[in-house]
This record gives sequence, C-alpha cells and structure tokens, in this order.
Amino acid sequence: MKTNRVVLALSAMLLAGCGTNKNLYTLKGVFEDCDEPMVWLVCGNDVIDSMSVDGGAFSFSGEVQNPTLAWVCTAPNHRMADFECEFILEPGILVMSKLPDAEQYVVKGSKSNDLLSALEQRSVEMVKEYAQSHDMEGIEEEMDRQWNGLLLNGLKENTDNMFGLYCLRELSYEALEPQQIMNYLNSFPEKIQEDRLWKSLETSTSKHLRTTVGQPFMDFTQTDADGNPVTASQVMKQPGNKYVLIDFWASWCGPCMRELPFIKEAYSKYSGRGFQILGVSLDRAREPWIKAMQDNSMNWVNVSDLKYWNNEVAVQYGINSIPSNFLIDCSTGTIVAVGLRGRNLESKLSELLD
Repeated sequence: MKTNRVVLALSAMLLAGCGTNKNLYTLKGVFEDCDEPMVWLVCGNDVIDSMSVDGGAFSFSGEVQNPTLAWVCTAPNHRMADFECEFILEPGILVMSKLPDAEQYVVKGSKSNDLLSALEQRSVEMVKEYAQSHDMEGIEEEMDRQWNGLLLNGLKENTDNMFGLYCLRELSYEALEPQQIMNYLNSFPEKIQEDRLWKSLETSTSKHLRTTVGQPFMDFTQTDADGNPVTASQVMKQPGNKYVLIDFWASWCGPCMRELPFIKEAYSKYSGRGFQILGVSLDRAREPWIKAMQDNSMNWVNVSDLKYWNNEVAVQYGINSIPSNFLIDCSTGTIVAVGLRGRNLESKLSELLD
C-alpha cells in the first residue's frame, strides 16, 4: 500500500506538470534581409514580448491561456513595421518562415496556423495566376469571388477555433451583411467569444446594424480643412440638398483614389439637382489630406480629426474598411443606400433625382 501511495503521488505531480505545460508555446523564425535591431510579439495594442535580434532571427516562449490572433513584427505597432507576420498565438512549437517567391511570412506548427498558412499560400498563387490578365476589372471581381469563397468555406468548417474567426474578420469588411456577421459570431463557443477580436467584431457589427438601409443616420460634428466645425445635420438642412453621401476615405487609400472618378462624375452631374457629399477623411496628417483634395478637385464638404482609424465618426459608424459610404435622404434623415461603389452611385442618383 505504501508503494502504491507513492506511485499515485508521483502520478499526480506529473499530471499537474502536464496541465501547466499544455499552455506553453515557442515561436521561432527569421525575417530575411532584416536589419532592424528589435522584434516584438504583439497582440492587439499590447506588447507581449520583445527581444534584440541579429539578422532578424528570434525565438519567443511563454504561456497563453486561449488562442488569439497576434503579430510578430519589427515595431511595437504592427501597422508601422517593415516586417510583420500575423498568426494565431496558441500552445505548441510554432515556426515562422517566408513563402517561396513571395514577401509573405507565415507560421506553421498547429492546426489553426497550418490552415492560415495554406490560405496565405493560395492567396499568393491566385495573384500569380491572374497577373498576366489585361482585363483587370474583371479579374479583380473574379479574384474577390474566389477569395471570399475560400474564406466562407474556412469559416463554416472552423466555427470552433480562431482560424474561423480570422475568416469571419476578413469577410466582415465587405462580403457579409451585418446580420450575417452577427449570426456567425453567435455560432462560436463561449471561449472564442471571450477573445478581443470576437468582442471587436461584435461591437462594430452592432454599430453596422444601426447603419443599414432604413435606419436614421447618426449625427456628428467635425472640422473642415480651415478648422471650422461642420455638423452633418446642418449639411442635410442646407437649401436645395435632397440627398447627402457620407463618404469615408483617405489620401493613403488606393481603392479610395480609384473610386474617386466615379464620385466626381456623379457629383458633377447631380450636384445641381440636390446631391451633396460630406467626405470624412481617415488621414492622420493635414498636408496629404489637403493635397489630395486640391489635386483631385474634391470641391465638396470634407472633414477630418486626423486620427486615422480612430477617427471619431468612423468609430461611431463602425467603419473597418474604406472606401465606405452612406446615402442619406435629407427629408427624412434615413439611410437609403450603403456602399455605392463604381457606377452604382450614379445609377442610384438617377433613380432618385432624374
């Protein structure tokens, strides 16, 4: 009996040790051609760890209670880093490497990260497959269709892990309606619902549900380029204004600049018939904002607080991608259309004003 008690005690100690070790992770890798002196491990806005490096090589170890999206990067803010890799921080031995013939870094070593790595690999392959096409508009639409299909499959098959939540985040930018996003969010288990990304998506989606067609617009005030406060409701009440487009954009946003010719054409045709634009810029510096407006003859109302993605109106409207826009009926203050891109803006104005 004494021997049995000793064996049981040792077994309990070993099991206790295993219980602790199951949350341990190791992340190793090399940022090729990197001469930065430091590498950071970042989750959201929080720095988890950092280390000095030589030649971009790093190794992080630690404990994580629940899997979560993170970045390993060469700056404490991954948006400002020259080298960065998004991955799922979870227990296991994780290894970061660079995809062949690409600038993309991926992490492997766990089920979720292997799925994410395969998705990134497919993304690189798609770009190469369509690189020779001369019909770029058609190709972009086809690539979007295929990419969203991959994300949707990944989401539906992984509503129990962080890879599925990653897919939902990507789909939330433009591919899914707010109610669809909310339905998928509610399909994840409680453990995933505790993650900061889930909470962020739930918050922004709740805001999006307040900015769908038929909902009243949310009033706001921000300053124009001369520092004068502009209130959206006052723009709505200006004599002659029948419909106002609240347009979220930025000078650094390539898709916004490509969208601009369609907006200018619609403004030129309908500004004399009751159409006005209230642009909200997500720029972070005054000079490029002003230059973009001047260079592109954006002769409509424009405001900004120069807070980048933390622009207070963008946060109020739950904006997580640009360009984004909302067409408001000035007589009722209700949203009559959302996300009017390309010729769709002119087509909607023709329906309303011709």
